[in-house]
Amino acid sequence: MRYSEKHTVEFWECDENRHLKIPTMVDLLMMVSEHQLDAGGAGTDDLVKRGLGWVVTQYHFDIARLPSPGEKIVLTTEASGYNRFFEYRDFSITDYEGEEIVTVKSQWVLFDLKKRKLIPTDNEMMKAFDVPLLKKMPRFPRLRLHSEYDVKRKYRIRYDDLDTNHHLTNSHYFNWFIDMMPRSFLKEHMVESIDIKFDKEVKYGQKPVSAMKLEEGSTIFSYHVILDENDKEQALCELKWRKI
Repeated sequence: MRYSEKHTVEFWECDENRHLKIPTMVDLLMMVSEHQLDAGGAGTDDLVKRGLGWVVTQYHFDIARLPSPGEKIVLTTEASGYNRFFEYRDFSITDYEGEEIVTVKSQWVLFDLKKRKLIPTDNEMMKAFDVPLLKKMPRFPRLRLHSEYDVKRKYRIRYDDLDTNHHLTNSHYFNWFIDMMPRSFLKEHMVESIDIKFDKEVKYGQKPVSAMKLEEGSTIFSYHVILDENDKEQALCELKWRKI
């Protein structure tokens, strides 16, 4: 069951290169997903009443280009499948000519907000949204922790960084990843693909470290990790870049 919304990109949603900011793009995609779920009785308010929440565990983005201020786009989402523990959701952004400019695949779990642990998929909910049961688990690229990183920076989780699941909202991770890159690099490059895996919650008051390693060759990659105060991995990310 596909769901779409039209959106006009605002100036404040874009960076100094006039490209839609990656964290803002993630927020817009989460918005259309929430609207679809809310209409079907599975949105945030409905789940909170049951003591549950949706939590993303993995994303893969392919970005042909990022829209500019004033551009009219269409945001689309679809729950593409589920198995015992995971629900898979696809997203896309198309321009008004119908050309796909961003595609996203994601993996989600239902989360018990009190016990802070995942629970099995709600089969009745999946049937209500006409989501197919999958025999095989979709594959995401395997991410690896590097032994050394070039740059490290400490952050603190503020109240406004939290979502309704009471942990760091997933778009804020992208703020940290982009913030690790030099401004001179960002003015000349844009993200072509993103892979991110969320391993553990990051909570209010914690002071995690964001670390980055940049490899510039025929292809340009930046490798990122979020570490807690004890150097335990919280999230891993790989960004592929290209010249603007």
